[in-house]
Amino acid sequence: MGRKVLEVSNLGKKKLISTLCSLLLVVTGIFATTAFAACSTTAQQNVQVTPTPAQRGRTEAPETDHGAQVNKQAQTHLQKNPWGVAVDNAHGFIWVAEPGCDFPEVNVKCPTAFPGMIAKFSLADGTLLGEYAQPTGYSSPAFVAVDNTGNIWFSEPTTDAIGKFDPVTLTWSQWKLGANTSPFDLVFDKNGNLWFTLYLSNQIGFMDPKTLHIALNGVPTPISFPYGITIDPKGTLWFTENAQGASNVASFTPTTGGPISIYEHHVLSAAGGTVRPHKIVADKSGIIWYTEGFSASIGEYNPTTNSSTDYNVKTPCPSGQRFGCSHTSGIAIDAKGNIWFTDALGARIGYFVPGSGRIVTGTLPDLGLRPHDGIAIDVYGTVWFAEQNGFQLDMWPSGKTY
Repeated sequence: MGRKVLEVSNLGKKKLISTLCSLLLVVTGIFATTAFAACSTTAQQNVQVTPTPAQRGRTEAPETDHGAQVNKQAQTHLQKNPWGVAVDNAHGFIWVAEPGCDFPEVNVKCPTAFPGMIAKFSLADGTLLGEYAQPTGYSSPAFVAVDNTGNIWFSEPTTDAIGKFDPVTLTWSQWKLGANTSPFDLVFDKNGNLWFTLYLSNQIGFMDPKTLHIALNGVPTPISFPYGITIDPKGTLWFTENAQGASNVASFTPTTGGPISIYEHHVLSAAGGTVRPHKIVADKSGIIWYTEGFSASIGEYNPTTNSSTDYNVKTPCPSGQRFGCSHTSGIAIDAKGNIWFTDALGARIGYFVPGSGRIVTGTLPDLGLRPHDGIAIDVYGTVWFAEQNGFQLDMWPSGKTY
């Protein structure tokens, strides 16, 4: 149904190999596959290393060259704008939510309610296997999560609901949560129970997929806009509070019935000011990492020392500016511990190396493609990310790092 994720332009064979060897390997090998292993590695000597303050580095080709570097144009365009991305390693699929709209910060609701889609890709090569349209009464899925049987769970902030799609029987289910709750990100705990943020009602939601019991818990800070949610190696759940001035990440121990005690942890920018955490992940040692949107930074929170550190990865957006700067959005961690991020406004994908502070990035051909919240890494190390305005799912093969 779809073409493979990696494609190349209609150059002649010799020109193709020469062009890609000289361009793709210059920056960091971005989007190059093992087919180019025979290319000379001397091209990598052209990579520019920009001197930076302590604990921060960048390895990046000149921005004017990035369009040529990332010469990959992905598979067949999706029918609607993609958002959240989830990996099903057990069954070999990548799932993508297609809301068909942008979720505004003020309420994360589409302007009108209309059915969206959920797309299915092959984990092996990125082939688009199908797009499944939601029934009437459903609307714009934002994020997706896969349970241990392969069912796809999704949030519907526009119609205030949580839904499930069974890819075997092709049946849909939906549970309404109350007006103006706007469920957003979601994750499963170690017992297989579903937890999710409720952006507008300032709550954390729980659902037992077996009994269908639902419980909602209030967040201590009023109007904190709970956004991203994740689970750490010990099974503790963490979420971000995205409201201006809240500047918190929060944690709780999941229960089997739903009621929880939430603990908030204040995080700060490098200058000591407030930040707006977006998506969130935990590394193998339990350190918490989060993106910070328009400040163009990645935050690190250490639960043991109760301290946060801020790492800028690009030019921050001046107040009120929404173009020509950066917005760090999606985040994921690979097996090596590299912190991958998307830069929606800068159209960049990259990773940050903790300890050394090294940053490696690549820029998409068009600054309007907007890689936003959707990024995930499969068991083989391949990084998958969605182009919100490009209507595509892209890959960074085998998570190749330099």
